[in-house]
Amino acid sequence: MSGLTAPARRDELRWIAPAAARAHVVEDIDELLELWTLSPWRVRVTARGEAALLGRWRAHLGLCAVLGLWCSSDRIPSLVGDLRDVAAVQGFSRLLGPLVPEEAVGPYLDAGLERLERILVLRLESPRIARFTPGLPASVTVRTATPPDLPAVLACDAAAFDDFWRYDEASLSRYARSERLALAEKDGRLIGYTLATVRAGEGSLGRLAVAQDERGHGVGRALVSEAARWMAASGARAVTLSTQETNESSRRLYASLGFRQLPGALVSTVSEPLQTP
Repeated sequence: MSGLTAPARRDELRWIAPAAARAHVVEDIDELLELWTLSPWRVRVTARGEAALLGRWRAHLGLCAVLGLWCSSDRIPSLVGDLRDVAAVQGFSRLLGPLVPEEAVGPYLDAGLERLERILVLRLESPRIARFTPGLPASVTVRTATPPDLPAVLACDAAAFDDFWRYDEASLSRYARSERLALAEKDGRLIGYTLATVRAGEGSLGRLAVAQDERGHGVGRALVSEAARWMAASGARAVTLSTQETNESSRRLYASLGFRQLPGALVSTVSEPLQTP
């Protein structure tokens, strides 16, 4: 291992936490301290004052994700190489780069990572939020989730997404604690859900899942509408979301609700299979 990074000391978490919170990687210093206590190797620093935060990408996959990397662009190739070694030592099969604007992906490609997927960012401005109506299909209700609902939500998510994108229990539980989780039910069966949050007047739709056999019947439209109205009532001036470029059905749905695609795209990257140093 090149040894460019090392596990952070406890006192170093205070200057890492603000950057990690701005990137929505952790909520605050307490959450960063908790994950550092459980897995000190995940929070990395260099002698130059650079930092990185690593984490498992879904418990059912052997992927280590770079959740955050704070350094100059010319240092990215070297640091990614180091983080790749760290991930290999921890037993991971591949390293995922952070989601970055397409114009900033060059240094990650120089580090030997490959493009994985393009992610589009969509935005809904506040004038359209106010015009949303519930529009629920007959016999479908929407309510806020409670902790006992999580197993059913996890099953719904697994049925709606492939292995790469579906949540594991730890990820879903974390998001449910920090975001508003709303469920769509039909005849007592969970058929879809959303995750939404509002921070500093900006709303974010973090997830929309609808059961395969209920798609095309207005459930997704009703869930997005309900989430947008909740975010507006909670002070959101606009709502943003991200979706895969290849997910044409979702893009059509969001466009029909007034979301517009922002310029550019985000790009995910992944390494070749890792070899233990």
